[in-house]
Amino acid sequence: MQSVYVDMDDVLCQTAQHFLTILERDFGKRFTFEQLTDFDVGQACELTVDEKQELYRIVHQGEELLNIPPIPGAVDVLQQWSAAGHDIAIVTGRPPDTYEPSVQWLNKHGVPHNRIFIVDKYGRFAPDGSQCISLEALRNHTFCWAVEDSPIMAMYLASQMKMPVALLDRPWNRKDTNHELVSRHHNWIEIAQALPSNNP
Repeated sequence: MQSVYVDMDDVLCQTAQHFLTILERDFGKRFTFEQLTDFDVGQACELTVDEKQELYRIVHQGEELLNIPPIPGAVDVLQQWSAAGHDIAIVTGRPPDTYEPSVQWLNKHGVPHNRIFIVDKYGRFAPDGSQCISLEALRNHTFCWAVEDSPIMAMYLASQMKMPVALLDRPWNRKDTNHELVSRHHNWIEIAQALPSNNP
């Protein structure tokens, strides 16, 4: 059985758009999706340190996470992959305390998944070796294919884990992502067509 690595935020769910909704609703700041040219939302939107911390606190509340809509086509493609016999591994860089609402979100939207990894992708929290693992520990797992939006993780997976990566096109990943194992796709239909093998 081949295991497929699938990121969560801005790959399965429209997290950045939800960030923008919160920024306008709670901070009175309005930005467009195309203005998010930096992976760090705080940097892209020129937030103060306090504003960034408050934004992340709000967006990671269970109720907010559950309200984020899925990205068109994502659930359908994962259901097709699962039906074809692929093992679906959800690999997220969310804080460990978001585990339960993240699982609830996956179940709410019928997202097939065999495993969920919370990985300290960006040095934001301390891995405990069980529910939350380090990037080094992630390398102990084998995946045939990855779907990511993060330019940092796309390059890590391609260069360090020698893994083909489908990069879902986003304003924040349009530079510094040149690698022979990284391919850019504009939607999940393109990603489904590019899967190296449709057979497990």
